[in-house]
Amino acid sequence: MNIDQFWDAIASHLPGFLAALPVAAAVVIGALIVNVIIGRALHLLAARTSLTPADVAPARNVLRWLVRIITAIIVLSVFGFELGGLWAMISTVLAMIAIGFVAVWSMLSNTSATVLLVLMRPFRVGDDIELPSENVRGRVIDLNFFFTTLVDHEGSEWRVPNNLFFQKVVRRTAGAQSTTLAAQLNNSTPAQVGLPPPPPPKESEPRKPVPASEDFAAKSIPDPATLQPKK
Repeated sequence: MNIDQFWDAIASHLPGFLAALPVAAAVVIGALIVNVIIGRALHLLAARTSLTPADVAPARNVLRWLVRIITAIIVLSVFGFELGGLWAMISTVLAMIAIGFVAVWSMLSNTSATVLLVLMRPFRVGDDIELPSENVRGRVIDLNFFFTTLVDHEGSEWRVPNNLFFQKVVRRTAGAQSTTLAAQLNNSTPAQVGLPPPPPPKESEPRKPVPASEDFAAKSIPDPATLQPKK
C-alpha cells in the first residue's frame, strides 16, 4: 500500500469515524456516571448499615471493572469492529467457568463463605479463635477467598477453609490489636499481630472414689464384729 492508497483509506473511513465519535463519547460519559452512581450507592449502603467503606471496597472494584469492560466492548462496536465472535468467546468462557464452579463446589463454597465472613464479621484479624472439634487454636493473621490463616503460640501456621467456620463451633477471644477482615482481604501480606499465649494446661480429673467391694486396703482390715476377745 502506497501513501495515496493510505490516505484514500483514511478519507473513506473518516466520515464513519467522525459520525461514531459523539456516540462513543456519550457511552464513555454514561459509564463514568454509572461508576459514580455505584460508588455513591455502596457508600450509602455502608453508612446505613454496620459496614465500613473497606467492607464494600471489593464489591465496588468488581462492579467498576465490569462497567469498564462493557464500555470498551460497546465503544469498539460503535466504531465498526465486528465483535460477534468476541461475544461468542466470552459466552463460551463464562459457560466453562460455570461448569468449573459446579465441578469444584468446595472452592465456590469457600469463596461465598469469605463474602459472608466479611459481611457478618464473626471475628477480626488479631483475634484468638479455637475450633474445639478440630483441635485447632490460634490467632487470625490473614484471610483470602479460600482459607483463613492462624498462627499458634509456637509460630506454626494453620490454614482453615473458610466454609468450616459455618459448620463448626468457634470460640473467639477478642485481641488487643485487631483489624477488619475486609481490610486484611485487600492486603497481600499477613498482619503482624504477634503470637498468641499458650493454651492453659488441662486440669487433671478428680480421682473417683473406689467402691468398698473393690478396695483391697479396706478388705485387709478385719470386721470388728468378727474379732474374738483374748482370754
